[in-house]
Amino acid sequence: MSRHPLAAQAAEGPLPRRPLDILIVTSEAPPIVSGISTCVDRLATGLTARDHQVRVLSCAQIRRIVFGEWRLSSFAAHWPRIVRELPHFDVVNVHGPVPTVSDVFLWLSRWLPPHARPAVVYTHHAPIDIPEASWMSTRYNRLHQGLALRADRIVASSPHYARQHRSRFGPAVRAIPWGADPRPSPPVRVPRSHGELNVLFVGQMRPYKGVETLLAAAERQPWLKLTLVGGGTELARYRGLAERHGIANARFTGRLSDADLHYQYGISDAVVLPSVTHAEAFGLVLLEGMAAGCVPVASDLPGVRDIAGPTGLVVPSGNPGALRAALRGLAEDRARLERMQAASMLAAQALTWDRCVAAYEGVLFEAVYSRYARLHGLRALPELDEPRSLISVPDAGLISVPDADLISVSDGDLRNGSSDADLRNGSSDADLRNGSVPGWPPVPATRIRIPEASASAAEPGR
Repeated sequence: MSRHPLAAQAAEGPLPRRPLDILIVTSEAPPIVSGISTCVDRLATGLTARDHQVRVLSCAQIRRIVFGEWRLSSFAAHWPRIVRELPHFDVVNVHGPVPTVSDVFLWLSRWLPPHARPAVVYTHHAPIDIPEASWMSTRYNRLHQGLALRADRIVASSPHYARQHRSRFGPAVRAIPWGADPRPSPPVRVPRSHGELNVLFVGQMRPYKGVETLLAAAERQPWLKLTLVGGGTELARYRGLAERHGIANARFTGRLSDADLHYQYGISDAVVLPSVTHAEAFGLVLLEGMAAGCVPVASDLPGVRDIAGPTGLVVPSGNPGALRAALRGLAEDRARLERMQAASMLAAQALTWDRCVAAYEGVLFEAVYSRYARLHGLRALPELDEPRSLISVPDAGLISVPDADLISVSDGDLRNGSSDADLRNGSSDADLRNGSVPGWPPVPATRIRIPEASASAAEPGR
């Protein structure tokens, strides 16, 4: 059975150890609706199902102020309370980059004494990319990358960003793709006439998602049946744009329930992600669509092309003509469309949430063992003197911290006070530091390069 190239890393099994006390620090978690929130929720739920004690600290507990694409958190003000509880955790999984959250944690935690600092695993989602502040975004990304190198392990969702965080003397880097739920049965496609194509967009209605590019590609193309799912600050403006340009073949549904969203995936031929900035680094909706048998069509962006490239189509970012040509090719060649749909569904079967959680569990164990062995030369993690304690944030609820149990490490794991080489689950040092593993080479994406179409280009617009 063929597998998606990104599935090799996630296939590694967990280390058989006792449950960990894990703190996840993130900007977004349920009830917020976003890709990051979904990933954090599935990760926390999956680790809990494996008997770990997981607590999530997000903007649901730490208030933040939002100004359009700018988000500022009061995380630093709560640092003294957080520090008092950190010794009760085995490992902290920090998701970023998030200005005033992940950078604050990575910067301030480096000043903690060794006995007060748990192992830290940093998860990199996507760089900050704000077009109107490109210089500031670039400087911030460089600063944050330097802070990330102070973690005990780094995880990225694609080989590109894993390689970007490689450092000869930095922490081991792993590339672990996110997952999708397998479909219990093949979808039943809605009958369509020859030359038509049912295309689905799922995402927040935000400028970097490229909705304007997608609408421009669909203008005066009656063969293209476009459904746009999602809410957000720009939804009303995009609806107005479609009305003004007479794009009657575009249907906006707003947010949908999980059941309704799965139905839309099932009746669509292709799922499209026309993002226009590097703030899009994985494209979870592409993988969800592939699991339902949709062909992924995405912008040629780092990370995103690692998902769409092997079984779908990759087009230049912000180019409505190229996007239209790619979709037209699928509509006119039904045999090719069906082959790509079957290949996409097969590839998604290897990229499940179970594999993702298992790979994360292994990295968390690696970080915990290597840190304690290196700093203390211990054969086991110490038990906590304190019983269950709480992190209390005013007007934000509580985060409970359970007791720790004993973890044993064999004598062979401790070599000169460091167990890094022995705890990498069979992967070589070079493999872990450059983000690559056997069976997961960089994926050459299918690119479409055509001259600019005569249709007027829309302004870049999840």
